Amino acid sequence: MSDLITIITGAGTGIGRALALRYAEQSRAVLAIGRRSEPLEALAAENPAIHACAADVSTDEGQTAIEGAVGESGVEALIHNAGVLAPVGPLLDQSADDIRQHLAINLEAPIALSRRLRPMMDTDARILHISSGAAHRALPGWGAYCISKAALYMAYEVLHQELAESSISVGSLRPGVVDTPMQSLIRSQSVEDFPAVENFRALKENDALTSPENVARFIDAVLKLPADRFSAGEWDIREHWDAVVDG
Repeated sequence: MSDLITIITGAGTGIGRALALRYAEQSRAVLAIGRRSEPLEALAAENPAIHACAADVSTDEGQTAIEGAVGESGVEALIHNAGVLAPVGPLLDQSADDIRQHLAINLEAPIALSRRLRPMMDTDARILHISSGAAHRALPGWGAYCISKAALYMAYEVLHQELAESSISVGSLRPGVVDTPMQSLIRSQSVEDFPAVENFRALKENDALTSPENVARFIDAVLKLPADRFSAGEWDIREHWDAVVDG
């Protein structure tokens, strides 16, 4: 593997896959992380710059496997893209295990991986949290997801301050409503479990979803910003595209 790598979690599909391919096309080494080996192996077969690591980011075993896959390489960027939305439904109908799983994947895993990989990070390394509008707005039926994403946003805020004097910069980014497998899951929900489901079905019908490739382009542009700009607030593709990509 290259001396410097970019690590992308949730790289088997959607945003993570598009971003891995974009970086590989720039001849940048990518470590693609996901729970399922089949899509990762298919992704790695598309470009030799992509290295696959099948691992569950929420487990100690998975995090150890990721450390081992990094090896002696330096980490130039760590992109926390993996996330879980299901099960969807009223918050008080969710089991304790369901809520713990949301927190384990959407919150605890990014913190744990950043902690484990910090010693491997290169000068001017970047950590990016993939956030959501749900971190800032309550959506009935998405209670556990909203809570875990809100906590991830606060983790960004805390780390931004705690690492301010280091060479590592921490950022947060909202990708908007993206045409990914997660959106297919959302559209399959009942109105009882997710009252706003018809709004998301309409976005698909009206071709109003953002492509993963455009999100990858936005992420790439944000990660290339000077460190002080990269870390200064949450980047929203709907608000900041022109300034970052076309500016």
